[in-house]
Amino acid sequence: MTMHALITGCSHTAGIAIAANDCYVSVLDRHYKFPIINHGVPGGSCNDVLMKIVNEITHSSRPEFIVAQWPNPFRKTCWINGVVHLQNINSCDESFNLLLKNGDANFYEPWMQAIIIANLLCKIAKIPLYNILLENINPQYLARLEKENIVLHVDEKLPGLTWLFDSSATDKSHHSAICHKQWAERLVGIIDEHTTS
Repeated sequence: MTMHALITGCSHTAGIAIAANDCYVSVLDRHYKFPIINHGVPGGSCNDVLMKIVNEITHSSRPEFIVAQWPNPFRKTCWINGVVHLQNINSCDESFNLLLKNGDANFYEPWMQAIIIANLLCKIAKIPLYNILLENINPQYLARLEKENIVLHVDEKLPGLTWLFDSSATDKSHHSAICHKQWAERLVGIIDEHTTS
């Protein structure tokens, strides 16, 4: 494949409930003037993001960069009678609720492990990986990632360091083209700062 990049994540990356042209991946595609492959999985978990990165590294030509939009930690990919189910707090079975009852670590630890593994694989493959979380997270997890030399760009609620959310997509649950444009602008700053320094 010719010059390309990859972005993987959940429904935010898939561009649910907005025009495909307005999705932040499409905005970045136009900005960088080379194909950016969108591997967003609606309802996806950290496992989906990790596996897309593994597949890209092992089965494709080397991308210029990868953006991992890490979904909320409280999501899980489960197999029930051989069928894949993407679960979250609002849509889950008893096993998910039992894990939740037994502590947040049942979700945060696999999530952290997925981020660490993805970053290690990209480092070995010499592919720049930009990690984003379109919300905020307990600082203890950011500190743990920093110890691994991993930067996770979270919502810091400061000018230029936020991820705009408005729930104004057509389904009134996802986010508008205005948000996607702002996400793309922030990502351009993150990507360009890394590649020009």
